[in-house]
Amino acid sequence: MKRTVSFPRYGEYTGLLAETLEKIGANVLTPPPVTKRTIELGTKYSPADVCYPFKVSLGTMIEAIEQGADTIVMVNSAGWCILRCFPVVQERIIKDLGYAFRMIELNIRNPFKLCSGFKQITPGASTLRIVRALAELFRKAKALDNAERAVNKDADIRIGIAGEVHVCNENAINMDIVRKLQDMGAYVDRWLCLSNNFILLGKEFFRVKDLRSQRKAAWKYFPERTGGHANENLVRILKYAEEGYDGVVMLKPYACNPETIIEPAVEKISRDYNIPVLSLTIDESTLETHFQTRIESFVDMLRMRKGKD
Repeated sequence: MKRTVSFPRYGEYTGLLAETLEKIGANVLTPPPVTKRTIELGTKYSPADVCYPFKVSLGTMIEAIEQGADTIVMVNSAGWCILRCFPVVQERIIKDLGYAFRMIELNIRNPFKLCSGFKQITPGASTLRIVRALAELFRKAKALDNAERAVNKDADIRIGIAGEVHVCNENAINMDIVRKLQDMGAYVDRWLCLSNNFILLGKEFFRVKDLRSQRKAAWKYFPERTGGHANENLVRILKYAEEGYDGVVMLKPYACNPETIIEPAVEKISRDYNIPVLSLTIDESTLETHFQTRIESFVDMLRMRKGKD
């Protein structure tokens, strides 16, 4: 009997990810939208001080299993980011609740292991079929990301978004910050979009020279390798400053180790390059009205600075 596969939601890319799994032959249950119940479920069964993406993805997994999924696909990572532990811990939690299902990990940092993971989902899928499905995913994600960047291209202020990857990409977690900023008339660049992640992971695997040189520029601010995208965020903030962006919004979940560790470095870059950085920490207790007020104040401040220059 063919297994029913689901996965945690990933913002606007959720439908594309479901389509990709279908292209390699999986029977896919598209994960349900993140609701108040999703967050309550994830928070209830998660360790107290774990990061917000863990809670939201756990709640999504439970709801997907309730709706008929018997296989969950989850990515892992490396370094100090606890994403590397998500699949193992979440599998134990959900099975302890009495649900029977299979957890499949996808190693996104190694294309060979990634392909092997996809073959666990659909054992009959050929490598060529998987590569073609991923290439189509990249093409469609890039079109989606380019459409987002086309909004307000001639705006009076430009804002870059950096931070933890799940928070940057899942609208239910970041309270649709890109749309909010665009509605305020700003041009927004969200560098950790899915198509850029494809490119970044490819450069990492093939040890592309320009990536190493970019990281070296940020090394004086934080001369250690962390986990997640913390080091890459420092590189990106430097580039935003050099490219004349008016400000940066740093999004991170509460208790995110890598992004918390680099906070002093982010503050120093902000001072050295005179670029304002708004740091927003998000968890299940964050009020959208407070979030909205801080964003509006930041945009107003950037416009005031622009008017004085």
